[in-house]
Amino acid sequence: MLKRIKIVFILQRMIDRTYSAVERSVNRAKGILGYLGSRFTYRRDSVVFLLCISAALVLASGSKAVIILGMFMMSVSIFLWLLIIFSWTMDPLIDFKIRIKKIKHWGKRLYKYLSMEFKGVDSKHHVEAYSWGLLAYFQELKGEISKFSKTNLLEKFLLRFFTTFMILTIGFAIMYFGLYKLDPGGFVSIAEQTGAATFGSFTDFIYYSAITIATVGYGDIYPVHIIARFLVVVEVLSGALLVIFLISSFTSISIHLTAERQRELIDDIDKEIRSMDKVFSDIEKSRGKTDA
Repeated sequence: MLKRIKIVFILQRMIDRTYSAVERSVNRAKGILGYLGSRFTYRRDSVVFLLCISAALVLASGSKAVIILGMFMMSVSIFLWLLIIFSWTMDPLIDFKIRIKKIKHWGKRLYKYLSMEFKGVDSKHHVEAYSWGLLAYFQELKGEISKFSKTNLLEKFLLRFFTTFMILTIGFAIMYFGLYKLDPGGFVSIAEQTGAATFGSFTDFIYYSAITIATVGYGDIYPVHIIARFLVVVEVLSGALLVIFLISSFTSISIHLTAERQRELIDDIDKEIRSMDKVFSDIEKSRGKTDA
């Protein structure tokens, strides 16, 4: 009896340790993915540009090497976009942080432009000019954040969900179409076999991608090539992850979270505004000394 209890106790400890190790690994991976997603969120315009270039390479080219390159670039672009969606789930108000960074970057570029364009003007006037511009943008952004609500947040997430759904659907359709151009036997169409309709256009693969990501699966088109089957599995999993992200976003967003993040962002903006006020104060002091 004691041996049985001891065995059960040992097994329980092993299970607890395994669970703790898995939980630590998941949290670590979650942190890494969240960090990478936030980095790429600042460059999401580049990700969208990469998506467009990938689509052009696959759709317009007849070269096998170019089509393969386009498919690879498309798969990387979709992965990066999913990372961005994941970072949005981790930090619902990350868009405002991006705008703060862009405003500061805009200020640096404006100061550089003024310094090059008006070389004969005292540099303190350049500083004053771009500081007024930064102050106006930060004040406007502060008011926008203060008015932001849970309803706005949910609307943004719904829009992102629809956008990501369309990117996944069209992106995988492009990869299916590229694979079909490389190997026409990679997909089988029942309608084509029966002579009811032709098969092989890009719209056919948009239709196939849509029913695949929705897990409908009518069976009128099915993959034969091993890479095609792999892409189908990845698309289904991506669609499932997208739904999980949406649900987790709805359940994690609360008034407390939104209010807490709002306060943090407003504090960051207030620091920038105080730095602008210090600039104006220093300029006024320098003017007073000059007048004296």
